[in-house]
Amino acid sequence: PSIWYLARLELATGGVIGGTVPGAPAVLVGRSERLGWAMTSSYADDQDVYFEKLNPNNPEEVMTPKGWRPLASRQSIISIKDADPVTATLRWSENGPILPGSHYNLGAVTPRGHVASVSWTAFGTQDTSAQAMFGIMRAGTIDEAIAAGEDFAAPPQNLTLVDRERVAMKVIGQLPRRAARHQTKGRMPAPGWLAENRWQGSLPYKSNPAFLDPEGGIIGNTNNKVIDRPFPLHMSFRWGDTQRVQRWERLMQTREVHTRESFIEAQLDTVSVTARTLLPLVARDLWFTGEAAAEGTPERRRRDALNLLAGWNGEMNEHLPEPLIYMAWMRELQDRLVRDELGTLADRFRRPRPIFLERVYRDIDGASAWCDIIQSAARETCTDIARLSLDDALVWIDETYGQALESLRWGDAHQATHNHPVLGEVGWFSWLVNIRQSTSGGDNTLLRGLTLGKGPEPFLNTHGAGYRGVYDFSDPDSSVFVISTGQSGHPLSRHYDDLGELWRRGEYIPMTLDPNLARAGAVGIINLIPPK
Repeated sequence: PSIWYLARLELATGGVIGGTVPGAPAVLVGRSERLGWAMTSSYADDQDVYFEKLNPNNPEEVMTPKGWRPLASRQSIISIKDADPVTATLRWSENGPILPGSHYNLGAVTPRGHVASVSWTAFGTQDTSAQAMFGIMRAGTIDEAIAAGEDFAAPPQNLTLVDRERVAMKVIGQLPRRAARHQTKGRMPAPGWLAENRWQGSLPYKSNPAFLDPEGGIIGNTNNKVIDRPFPLHMSFRWGDTQRVQRWERLMQTREVHTRESFIEAQLDTVSVTARTLLPLVARDLWFTGEAAAEGTPERRRRDALNLLAGWNGEMNEHLPEPLIYMAWMRELQDRLVRDELGTLADRFRRPRPIFLERVYRDIDGASAWCDIIQSAARETCTDIARLSLDDALVWIDETYGQALESLRWGDAHQATHNHPVLGEVGWFSWLVNIRQSTSGGDNTLLRGLTLGKGPEPFLNTHGAGYRGVYDFSDPDSSVFVISTGQSGHPLSRHYDDLGELWRRGEYIPMTLDPNLARAGAVGIINLIPPK
């Protein structure tokens, strides 16, 4: 279930340790004797969807800036156990592969006589990303690692680097070069036959954002915006975080000297800046109203919930009831705000968007208009919607958990899910191969635990740090690591999930670059010998 496993590689330049994935002969995140490196998704805008105009007299041709050109195609035979093989026809335009209309419901928005295609930097014929990783592992300095990153193609990553004296971050990976006259700026499908919409290669590597030895000596990334450049030199219109970075900056600034332990505390921090911001806004006219409420009534349950939240510090601790009440409330609140405008499309926006909610409750640019239900004659206020959505949330909690509010546990709802990609939905096999762990954290905490916000279990932890590492170059052998499941991918192995409980509790294990020490502390040795 875990994509990660911990490994040590011995290179001509010395050993490297850290996290890798099956089939990749490189340590993707880790350290050597001289250098440590990590990567986070850069959220770069590296894909564009196009509409391709088909030739009405020959549907195997599409319009290009130079007239009609044939689609490239080939047959792919897919073998299926206990069934006849299936033959699929794969087609490409000059922009990229043709997407079936059933994918992402593209057929509903594709004009008649057209098909959709996609350009992606990963479709290049010369992908030297593996070569880049080898160069980073062999690098002796930050500058050498940044130079090696030029070979990295896709997907773009924020490469963070550290040695005994310096820190740096460089965006590696190809960023598309778009024309300033691009009709949609890549934000929506564009006509693929117009030259101004087509990519013009990639931006030069030297233009990728880089941050070297900043004042203060601290660099970090939580998938947040790293640069703000106007189109067409932009990196993205959509970033992965606006919230967690605020907490990270606060923790980094509260100490003059950081240690391994303070970095571990930051990795495991469960305080939600989002909750601390939204609750005072959403509930400002609901706190302590003093109204009498009989036991067992919705008013009493609402009052009890508000009393709990009033004393909460925003910590998304798995043992507390408040995180569950808060998350259920914000989920129902957003649904109440958007459903009258979006209809069934609201189902796609069930996970709370904190910036949207804050804008509404601060009435930025008139955003409080979202609080009025357009189908009703009355004009609802934002306080009305806050109260109604809290009642909705408490009904859902009662129907789902059926217990006193004080007895709720966030961890019961927020279980980390590691589902087997093949056997995870096969009868009793799912019980054997799927791994679940009660966890703290949430959507917007440094201890990331992203929820889907929908389905019968909307608060399952579906995305988090499957690998954690802290490297201390003042004492390299004190560096610590952990992954979220275990070293083995075999469900019957005792190492299938034995690191998972350590990961859940926020514990780590040591790793060493000394092969003799590694063997001395090993629980076993497996020798893989190729056949002669």
